[in-house]
Amino acid sequence: MLFVDPFFLLVLLPAALILFYLVGRRGGPTAALGVIVAASAIFYAPYGARNAIILAVSLVLNFVIGATLAGPLKLSPSHRQWLLGIGLAADFANLASFKYLDQVARLAIPSWAPVLGYAIPAGISFYTFHQAVFLYHAYMRQPDVVNFIANTENLVGKLKTLVRYTAFVAFFPQLIIGPIVYMSEFAPQVAAPGFARPRWVNFQVGAALAIVGLFKKLLIADNLAGFVDPIFQVAERGAIIDPAHARLAVIAYFFQLYFDFSGYSDVSLGIARLFGLRLPMNFDSPLRATGIIDFYRRWHMTLTRVIVLFVFTPLSLWGTRAAVERGLTGWRRRALSAWLPLLINFQVIALWHSAKITFMLFGMIHGVWYLIETEIRAGRRFKTFRSRTSERFRTLAGMAVTVLPLMLTFALFRSDSLHGFLAVASPFLGLGQSLSNSADPNLTAGFIVKTPIWLRLAVVALFVYIMPNIYELLASYRPCIRTFSNEPTTPKLLRFAWRPNLGLALALSALMGFIVAYLNLPAPFLYAGF
Repeated sequence: MLFVDPFFLLVLLPAALILFYLVGRRGGPTAALGVIVAASAIFYAPYGARNAIILAVSLVLNFVIGATLAGPLKLSPSHRQWLLGIGLAADFANLASFKYLDQVARLAIPSWAPVLGYAIPAGISFYTFHQAVFLYHAYMRQPDVVNFIANTENLVGKLKTLVRYTAFVAFFPQLIIGPIVYMSEFAPQVAAPGFARPRWVNFQVGAALAIVGLFKKLLIADNLAGFVDPIFQVAERGAIIDPAHARLAVIAYFFQLYFDFSGYSDVSLGIARLFGLRLPMNFDSPLRATGIIDFYRRWHMTLTRVIVLFVFTPLSLWGTRAAVERGLTGWRRRALSAWLPLLINFQVIALWHSAKITFMLFGMIHGVWYLIETEIRAGRRFKTFRSRTSERFRTLAGMAVTVLPLMLTFALFRSDSLHGFLAVASPFLGLGQSLSNSADPNLTAGFIVKTPIWLRLAVVALFVYIMPNIYELLASYRPCIRTFSNEPTTPKLLRFAWRPNLGLALALSALMGFIVAYLNLPAPFLYAGF
């Protein structure tokens, strides 16, 4: 089921909210979480019994291992390490088998592909990382995890804790496309005295987040998709694309991907807030990034921190130890302790999306870019540049030099092949039409755009680069858990705060009217395929 499904918005969500607060008032927090588990099961049911069984097995396996690691049972350090290793290996092997076995078979043994071919279970990338972090924190005996697992000494206690754990992992606002939540962020809220008690501010903030997110998805991202998709499709088929259309398509996809994914995240956080839960922020105006380092502090932030936890940090520690043991200094030491871990980190990010060549190249480019920027920012010349320039100038200059390479790598991410990417990116790269001279002229892209696309892009760009984001507007109401602390880039004159009043209520109601009008033709979220 999708957030843009009319049944979800008009039936399941209102019914779940009513039952959550009614049951919570009479039966307490665990009973209220049971309502969340039931609603999540209904939400996930359209993806099929097979996917539901895979999710259920994963939940039980991780719960048992996590409860053993964090529970009172005394295990030797080596046994605990083995248990953690088994849990993580099972999680990542399960993920890899569904995401990559089919692709490897197609390359190595093409005749096996029809036998092995199967759809990736919905949400598996997200709930796998979600639970892997839980296992790691259980192994570290993090207090929130230990307290969460504490009541598992009898069967009733185990069942209640399993219900709470299932709500933690399978909470439907975050199940399919994140954000990836830590137990330290979830457990204290569930244990708070006011949990499952209705508060007017939660409905106000949650509704504002959800409506803005749906507006981003349905009225901006999906609208741009009508222009973007035909051009990228014919590029893959060898079309000769008009350079102006190619440029506009690359720019339009730059905005489409952001508004689609951040729209999902806004709706996710908004729905969770309706239930009185704050989820971690996943997007913080990433298209305003002043460099690739800043970009990954603003884009898909919960995935960034998980990859750093499991990939970069252990590799960097290993590299630092290896360099010290070998007496390496200078660039050789940095190569082991930072450069190699960085490059591997970004290849893992690419692989997490898919093993396609365009994704792998995307990861390599971002890894090298991140490495170069890290070295530049650590150098003397950049320190001198910082001392002689204002923060505002550096912000604007950083955004200016970042936007084009970011835009082109987004286009690479969107393309199914290098040929398709070069067909749309060639006007930016100064290659003209030379790459498409052999294309069939009958496939030339051509379609009617009712509203000039350049005008739509100009309006969207104003929202992206000038207006405050929804989290800045709602800052006084703590709409989310801050994943990273970023400097605001909104012009000071426009840094106004949201206040619940009749005018804003009418504005949100008007937006909701537009949203309902677009619900008859919902399109899947772009990241649902990962």
